[in-house]
This record gives sequence, structure tokens and C-alpha cells, in this order.
Amino acid sequence: MSDFYTYRNEVAGRKRKRKLMLILILVLAAACAGVGWFWMQHDAQPAAVTSAEPASAETSAVPTEELPTEEPPTETPAPAQPASAGEAPARIVQAVDTAVWDTSTAVEQTIDTEYLNTDHRMVAVPMLGTVAPSYFDTVTFAGDSIASGLGIYDTGYKNAHYATYVSAGVQTFVNNVSVKNAVTGATETPLETIVSSQPDYLYILVGTNNLVVQGSEESFIAYYERLIDMLREQLNPGVSIYIQSIPGVQEDVVQSKPGLDNTRIATANDLLANMALRKGCYFINVREALTNPADGSQYDDYATKDGVHFNAAGYHAWAEYLATHTVWNRRSQYLGQNPYYIYGA
Repeated sequence: MSDFYTYRNEVAGRKRKRKLMLILILVLAAACAGVGWFWMQHDAQPAAVTSAEPASAETSAVPTEELPTEEPPTETPAPAQPASAGEAPARIVQAVDTAVWDTSTAVEQTIDTEYLNTDHRMVAVPMLGTVAPSYFDTVTFAGDSIASGLGIYDTGYKNAHYATYVSAGVQTFVNNVSVKNAVTGATETPLETIVSSQPDYLYILVGTNNLVVQGSEESFIAYYERLIDMLREQLNPGVSIYIQSIPGVQEDVVQSKPGLDNTRIATANDLLANMALRKGCYFINVREALTNPADGSQYDDYATKDGVHFNAAGYHAWAEYLATHTVWNRRSQYLGQNPYYIYGA
């Protein structure tokens, strides 16, 4: 067993080794720094440029007949002369006049601000958190008999307002004719019914009856735009307007109603989605929940005899889709965690 003095000597030896190692590291670092500084100074010095010496008198006196006459001498560019002390070195790159950058001229428009070619599936409201059923207490549904099913069937939206009418087209709303409400049974004028409900959110679905008549889609969209303008004039500024897509129909419907071709319905939805962008409305692709993605035809499980309207299961799927596809609003209540909750806000 070693005594105290032996242990102290061992500790002192280790300390000396560490001190020597530290000194060695510092010396190596200083040497590396010196080498780096030397190379930086070496690279900073411009390379000596050999200039052509002027020809002496003897050289210039060489007779011209002694020069080769077969090939003319080629001219070589004179090497650049080193800049003298106090002079700025010659620029390798040509100077740029930055004054030409200071402009404010109009730029040619390259974006299609008319929104004429956007696929309706690309601009639809995406899935968000599920809003509480109370959200629909201040919603008004406007449209034709297809939209009325949300109020006729037990979808959970009993407190919502309905301005939905059998055989209604967009002209029914623009012309404000007296029609029978498919949900309440009251005879009324659609526009006045919508305005009197003063909704926070307005959901519009109309167009199936317009497509039955094989008219022009341009006329249909023109009437729809007029309807949006009329609603903007009479509703509160803060009302959010949702344009719902026109659902597809069963495959055999086109035989009796050629205007209700599912390909044509998809084109009409493209036009509606682009119109919603132009008019500052939201577009909801309910067709996504009710029809086959391949051909846009109505799901068999949701179909009724006419192949156009939906059964109870279809309207339940429709209602669930609407609850999960709303634009976030601070006033909205969500089931479970708020998808845009910010801690401390």
C-alpha cells in the first residue's frame, strides 16, 4: 500500500503532464495561425505581370526585308499593366448603372385573375375540425328541393333557416317570385326570406333544375353572380356565403334528362368554384361526399327512385361533411380540440 507521499508525487506528476500537454497544444495552435497568416499574405499579393520591354534602337533598325513574308504577324493584346500606387485597380467586370433599376413601371399581368379554368376540387374548403351543432343555428340554407332534404330529414340542423323550394332555379331567387317553401310549407318570396333570417352563414345550392334545361352555362353563371350581388346589398357585411357544389346523379338519369350528364355537372361546378373566387365566397365540394370520385355518379347507398335526390343516409353524410368543412371563425365552437387553438390567446 502506497503512503501519502507516494500518492502526492503521483498527483503532481499527472498535473505536470497535463500542463505540458496544454503548452504543446498552444504552441501548435500558434504555429497553425502563423502558417495561415503567411498564406493569406502570399495570396493577397498580386502576381507580377511581365510587361513587354520597348524595342531597342538596334532591334528597330532590322531591315524589313529580313522579316518573314509568307504569313503576316498576328497581333497579341497588350498585357494589363499593374496599377500604380494610389490608383484604383482596373475592373474586370464592366460597371453596372444601378440607376436603371430605380423604376416603377407597370408589370405585365401574367396571372389569370378571372378564375376561368380552376378545377372546383382544388379551390374547395378543406377539412377542418368538426363544429358543434349550434354553429348551424345561425345558418340559412337556400336552394332547390335537393337542398331542402337537410331540413326535412333528421340531420340535426332543425334550428337552421331554410329558403329551399321545389323546382327552383337561380332565376327563382333573382326574380324573387312567390313560391312554396319545401321545408316550412309557407308561400313566400325567396330573397325576402333569406334577408329576414339575417344569417351569420348562408349556404346556397341551386342549379340542378337549370341544368335540366339544356341552356347555356354562361347564362346560368350570370344569374348566379347577380344573385350574389343582390345578397351582398341586403345582408350584413360580415355574412359568409358558401356556394355548394351541384351533386351528381345516377348514371341512367341522363337518358331521360340529357342535361344532367355528370360530366356537364362537373363542368358547371368548375364554373361555380371560379365564380365563388371572383365574388369572395367559399366553395364547398359536397359532391365529394355524395358521389363516386371516378365518374361523379351518385352513390347507390344514397340514391332514391328518381336518381337525383338523396335518402336519409345521404343527407346525414351531407350534414357531417358540412360540419367538418367550415372556414375557421373565432366564434365557432368545435367538438374536441379547437383546430386553431393558440395557447395563451
